Amino acid sequence: MSKRYSPSTTKKAIDTYNDPYLPKGGIHDMAICRKCHAIYHNKRWYMDKALYKRRRNDKASLRVLCPACRKIKDNYAEGFVMLSGKYLMEHKQDILNLVKNEEEKAMAKNPLERIINLDEKDRSVEITTTHERLAQRIGKKIHKACQGELQIKWTKDKLTRVTWRR
Repeated sequence: MSKRYSPSTTKKAIDTYNDPYLPKGGIHDMAICRKCHAIYHNKRWYMDKALYKRRRNDKASLRVLCPACRKIKDNYAEGFVMLSGKYLMEHKQDILNLVKNEEEKAMAKNPLERIINLDEKDRSVEITTTHERLAQRIGKKIHKACQGELQIKWTKDKLTRVTWRR
């Protein structure tokens, strides 16, 4: 189930699945993550600083760890990104800025998509993410900006492995 990415390659449809970190049937009407301050309301998680400030002392709001913070705590990754090559070494900071910007954009839409770990090694960078779609977007963003060779592999259990090199 390996595919090399090119602009003419059709996109793989990612269907929704049962995330073991999402409670079945939802949780309390209003919940606030005690670590990242994400808000759960109307059956969805989102970031809203103004609402957090208004509701942070509200006794009716349930205090929990959101699924993303729990995944980070448990080191439960669904996306793996490996970056390597001479070009990476020459442009590492620019590429890492692209990665951070992509995480910020993803969090604005869905705060459950986050980077768990970003490990800079001598000749490579390894990134783990809480969601497979974020790993794919990181790889595609780097490929679009820097070209190179991008490979995306999906597994049946909803893991994604992304490899980019140039």
